[in-house]
Amino acid sequence: MAAANPAQRAPNPPASGRSRGSFSLRVWLPLIFILACLGYPLFLLITSAFNVGNPQALPAVEYGLANFVELGRHLDWIGNTLLVASLGTVLAIAIAVVLAWILYRTTVPGQRLFEVLISIPYPLGPLVGALAWSALASPGDGILNQLYMKLTGATEPLLNIYTVPGIVFVMAIFEAPVAVLMIGAAMQRMDSSLEESSAIFGAGRFRTAMRITLPLLMPAILSAALFVFTSMMGAFAIPTMLGTSARFYVATTAIYVMFQSYPPNYPLAAAIGIVLIAIAALGVWLYTRAVKSRSFAVISGKTYRSRRLNMRGWTPLLLGVECLYVLVALVLPIGVLMLASLQSSGDLSLVPTHWTLANFHYVLIDFPTTREAIGNSLLLGVGTGTVGVALATIIAWTVYRSHSSGRQLLEQVTMLPQAFPRLIFAFGFLWMVLSLPIPLYGTLWAVLLAYVIVFLPLAYRGMSGVIVQIDRSLEEAARVEGAGWSRMMRTITVPLLKTGIVANWALLFMISVREVSASLFLSGPGTQVLGPAIFSFWDSGGLPKVSALAVVQAAIIMVCLIIVRRLTGSKVQS
Repeated sequence: MAAANPAQRAPNPPASGRSRGSFSLRVWLPLIFILACLGYPLFLLITSAFNVGNPQALPAVEYGLANFVELGRHLDWIGNTLLVASLGTVLAIAIAVVLAWILYRTTVPGQRLFEVLISIPYPLGPLVGALAWSALASPGDGILNQLYMKLTGATEPLLNIYTVPGIVFVMAIFEAPVAVLMIGAAMQRMDSSLEESSAIFGAGRFRTAMRITLPLLMPAILSAALFVFTSMMGAFAIPTMLGTSARFYVATTAIYVMFQSYPPNYPLAAAIGIVLIAIAALGVWLYTRAVKSRSFAVISGKTYRSRRLNMRGWTPLLLGVECLYVLVALVLPIGVLMLASLQSSGDLSLVPTHWTLANFHYVLIDFPTTREAIGNSLLLGVGTGTVGVALATIIAWTVYRSHSSGRQLLEQVTMLPQAFPRLIFAFGFLWMVLSLPIPLYGTLWAVLLAYVIVFLPLAYRGMSGVIVQIDRSLEEAARVEGAGWSRMMRTITVPLLKTGIVANWALLFMISVREVSASLFLSGPGTQVLGPAIFSFWDSGGLPKVSALAVVQAAIIMVCLIIVRRLTGSKVQS
């Protein structure tokens, strides 16, 4: 998941006689494509944010600061966003550090199994999480509260998910898996002799972890924190589904309300989006300053063998921590959605005689909108995975293998979408689509293009991490034998990258199937997709039907995960 450190790249010999810094279409074509898809929406957002004339003019013709003055009266939207994003990031990173340390630095059994189980909540997505935990812990009829009151005789519920702590909790447990992958990758590359030296000088395991392991992993931790923070800044489903009843509004909720109101207040929504982008950009700058200020080398030039810590009596406790996470992030959410999807009424019943499959029949066969959404999501998943991985592979190979001028700029621009909250990007992208002479609005092509741009940083991280592990001498041998770039990629590089390509294709497929924010404004009649369809059903269709649709989405993701693990030869071992 984490891209390799540019400082660790070995110098490349010039290929095919090309001199250092030569011009290459492989650099400039994707560079121009990404800049156009990001720059034009950003330009439209900025001009609209300062628009004080016709709110629907693209671009604006009258400019002023009135929208930002108006935003000053609603600073609670920005404050609430920063509150849940900051607290959620701290909790998600804390969970991720603990889980990654248990998985990759200790001898606690079941590593392969827990690697799979811990990774599943991320592709399931925050929408499923919000829906499931609203059924589990709503103060009125949440099943956990019902069980608690029946078992204890209490008259007041134990849990209330419709609070700020509830929002933070659900956001954290469903974002933690991606942080586990990023931090865990750095842990696996770290020389364990550094920790052994600390132990020799008398430091205990906890002190070694605090004084040696954590400081050396700080770049990976900060990178994961930045990724999670920007994701939570643009979170829409969880704050909307869990915060609306308590009248707790974040920036994305406010943008959605302004977009849906009549007349829509586009300029104020754009002003909010610009503020969020500025905060995300500030986070990227602070991360860069923090990483560059110190040396964090964790890989030595010597051959070493990573050793795991034998936790002895602590093993059952650490195993329990892993089981607890799997329980709250996977077992309980999937279990309650399965139970709710089988209900014949809105009340959750554990009695099988009250169960029915009618809800699945409705969403799969009877209702054309959901049937269409499932088909469109599958098409978009295949398209996003194929186009996204192909583009990310070309970019990663160009950055790490070529000496073309602009390759470092290409890498930086490729990571730019990470600083754009997805709902904000979709907002600006919609305006770009509407202003183009090509009739893209209302088509799956517009959604596909948005998905490719939004998920490109994630695909690039995955593919660059695979490419740097391949010895470039194999490619150089093909060049010596006279193979051109396309033939070398087809016969040498791509076959060697097969496992990484399949894994990253599956990741893009899964997260595009469950995506909400990036498609909320772009999908419509004829182009409905699963995420917005589930969100619409939540608002109007009742818990059993929306749960059935969420279970269908989860089933698609689980089937994809099983197929990919079989194709890549991964076996779950205890």
